[in-house]
Amino acid sequence: MGERVVSLKEHKEKKFVSPKVADIRVEWDRVKPGLEKILADSPHLTFLPEDVYSECVNGRATLLTSPAGFLVLTTETDEFTKDRTLLIWLAYTYIKSTNSWIEHVEWFEEIAQTLECKFIEMRSTLPKMEAYALRNGWNLDTRVYTRRVPDGGET
Repeated sequence: MGERVVSLKEHKEKKFVSPKVADIRVEWDRVKPGLEKILADSPHLTFLPEDVYSECVNGRATLLTSPAGFLVLTTETDEFTKDRTLLIWLAYTYIKSTNSWIEHVEWFEEIAQTLECKFIEMRSTLPKMEAYALRNGWNLDTRVYTRRVPDGGET
């Protein structure tokens, strides 16, 4: 019937190794297959693995790695309020486990505070992520629906 959603308390009992900032040029052979898997699983995403590489190399995103997987973080600034948001742009674990990266919210909060961010944001197409997030202190801000326009943008 599917995987059971694990609580934040249960996740915290696992040993956590803090991800470290890494150079995507050095980690590329390890990170690229994970990026390809994310993109294969989420065909609505429009970027390429090489776009992530470029964002990291040019300082617009940060790669963090650990023995468990990797994260790519960015910050966004609200153009009206100027509030900064730490965006968990990409997260990948080498061994699949339900919501394993989100379990360490305090770690993300420390990063957000250091970067003077008011919010932390994550995005997911996984229905199970919503239930887990809502039970563990996250708020649902929006759902995005898209519809392709017939012959849209094509001349």
